[in-house]
Amino acid sequence: MKMKIQKIKLVLASTILMMVASTHAANVNIGSFVTGQFTLDAGSTYAPTQSASGLTTNLTVAAGDIFYGSFAAPANWSSYGWTSLGAGNGSTTTDLGLLMTVTSQAAPTPFTVTLFDSSFAAIQTFTANTSVFSTPTFVALAPTSASGFNGGLVTDVAYFAFSWDGAGAINTTLSAVQATVTIPEPSSASLLALGMAGLVALRARRKS
Repeated sequence: MKMKIQKIKLVLASTILMMVASTHAANVNIGSFVTGQFTLDAGSTYAPTQSASGLTTNLTVAAGDIFYGSFAAPANWSSYGWTSLGAGNGSTTTDLGLLMTVTSQAAPTPFTVTLFDSSFAAIQTFTANTSVFSTPTFVALAPTSASGFNGGLVTDVAYFAFSWDGAGAINTTLSAVQATVTIPEPSSASLLALGMAGLVALRARRKS
């Protein structure tokens, strides 16, 4: 009887390990631009239209045009793939992106995103290019060199700045900053193994 119980425990432990090992990547919102979640600063070069969809720009932009503002509350983003580069050198991550829609554009337009903490210290700068997406799409942000940064805290993300590095007509909506995270997910094989473990346990119980 003792041997049977140990066998059942072994099967259940193996099943749990299989389920934990089965994962998939997903993009989650960590900073929203919708009304009530982001405040535009009056000093911005231009002010996108803000709504429940996010920040919409429908105009001809010039290189250097910028908007900036603050999220509803400072937040800790340290768990989203950040790697510290040491004091005074900021941090980098390749796991961040913008959830954005581009319904029309004169040409692909490069842009720069910079994050700041509550003390206005720069955390990191990222770059990317627009493409036409008819529905909200995750656009990965590429971190630039952290040289010269003044030690902004990833645990205290408060401000966001977006600047155009090219010019042209564009109609785009920024909905959120997103992070790519790994989520455990039971696969079909894991679920089958769990069912078999249950049957083994039930059979052993009937025989005892």
